[in-house]
Amino acid sequence: MSPLGTDAQRWQVDGAECLLDARTIRAATAELGARISADYSGLSQPLVVLLIMNGAVVFGGDLLPALAIDVELDYVHASRYRDDQATDGLVWQRHPPEWLRGREVLLVDDILDAGATLAAVTERCLALGAAGVRSAVLLHKHTAAPAVIAADYVAFDINDRYVYGWGMDYRGRLRNAPGVFALP
Repeated sequence: MSPLGTDAQRWQVDGAECLLDARTIRAATAELGARISADYSGLSQPLVVLLIMNGAVVFGGDLLPALAIDVELDYVHASRYRDDQATDGLVWQRHPPEWLRGREVLLVDDILDAGATLAAVTERCLALGAAGVRSAVLLHKHTAAPAVIAADYVAFDINDRYVYGWGMDYRGRLRNAPGVFALP
């Protein structure tokens, strides 16, 4: 069986190509998990892992078992996208929890491009008194304008293309595609 399943064509829309298959993504996620675990190995309380929904659900599901440290899981839901179009403002559907004071936080997101969402969530966690905030992303998309914030842990760097799969959507669907696909 191929890493894309028995019918790889069903995941490829509008001439998309598979940039990263499941095996490649899982190997990189395991490496990130080992790095993160080493960096946070001395914590006296669990690391707070906040998934940024909806995109981080698949990457986060792979990353969590790769962490060899105690974690406390929660999520935020913030987006600057509406109907596949970026907007100027961030829409919060769920803010970070109020109990972050004095805690180390790891934000997990699917993709870093402009960085507006990641920067806003980081700022909010720090305003709530988090001792420190780092971030892990599956993809860092290099765009013409540099991101306003850098991710601490990046699985893959990619060029500026529209991507979907592994948690990222294509017109509201295909988040479950078993790889990362890019439109031409």
